[in-house]
Amino acid sequence: MPRLCRATDSTSRTFLDWLSISMVYGNGGGATATNLDSFAVYRLPLVGFSATNPPNTPAAELLFNDESAERDAHGIGVTQNEHYVWVGDRDGNVAEVFETQNGVRIATVHLVSAFSQDPTPDLFASSPDKNWFFMSTRGPNPLTGDPRSSTGTDPGLLIVRLTEGGLNGEVRGLVRISNVDAGGIQRADPHGIQMRRK
Repeated sequence: MPRLCRATDSTSRTFLDWLSISMVYGNGGGATATNLDSFAVYRLPLVGFSATNPPNTPAAELLFNDESAERDAHGIGVTQNEHYVWVGDRDGNVAEVFETQNGVRIATVHLVSAFSQDPTPDLFASSPDKNWFFMSTRGPNPLTGDPRSSTGTDPGLLIVRLTEGGLNGEVRGLVRISNVDAGGIQRADPHGIQMRRK
């Protein structure tokens, strides 16, 4: 997602140049009765919308679509300088990496590690310096969403160090949470995350 900038930006691009290429990314997963598996990534321009436009105008651009088994797009993270967009896959335990200038998928980051064999990455937050991603990881008894796609083994917070300018990453840790009920059943299931600066 190229950022909006002032005309004095060091890249010598004008505000309108940046505005013309700025996009917002979204994803679509499966988990419905008629579409259990899906990993779709879209992007839309940040301009061109009006109450007078016909529906779906401007149209979303489909960048990637994989309907093979065990795919579920969920969660998005943006790297430093907005060069790359990561889209999480809860079923596949990976993140697909897209180059923001052209929307092309250029890498897959595997999130299975010694910290978790089934992290089920859900939602993303980035550190203020954009060198780290933090991902909520689902528990064994999902409180929301389709349990087929959102059942994980280690509820908590996955810590990923971004490498190669955000093109890749490595899992550096997992902060587990627990909420065992009176019957001994693990109920912890984070389904949200937000970074707060002090």
